[in-house]
Amino acid sequence: MKKQNIIIVGATLLVLTLSIGYAIFRTSTTIIGSSAIVKDLNIIFSDVGTITEVGSKDAKATITSDKKRVIINVPNLMHKGAYALIPITIKNDGNIPARLESIYEYGASNQDVINVSYDGIGVTDSVLNPNDTITFNVRVSWENDTTSDFEKIEFIIRFNYVQV
Repeated sequence: MKKQNIIIVGATLLVLTLSIGYAIFRTSTTIIGSSAIVKDLNIIFSDVGTITEVGSKDAKATITSDKKRVIINVPNLMHKGAYALIPITIKNDGNIPARLESIYEYGASNQDVINVSYDGIGVTDSVLNPNDTITFNVRVSWENDTTSDFEKIEFIIRFNYVQV
């Protein structure tokens, strides 16, 4: 009788051990599979073109080292109607098609006076295929009447792309 109880306890422990091992293996496989998909979607800022300025001076745009954000600095808008036009090129450096879902601006101040607009790109259904590039313009302009002085206008833009 004692040997029979030992065999039943041993078999139960064996089944529990195999079940726990299977659960851990299955979870690890799912995590690795998800990571592989994320690496395939890689949209980067690749170039900043020649900046056009009207009533503005010393505007600049810098792509961050991770190539996921652009820092735009327009320090000297001199009067109403002044603007800086900044051409920026993005590239699909991944291996799956993507489309733009949204644009994020961080640190944009004076929103009631300064207008930031995008020309040549939008939150649309247009697809950016692997190795394709697209150039768009960021326009920073002084649109409204104010008596304020703008010592510095600096903000960061980031695009949110999703898999098609």
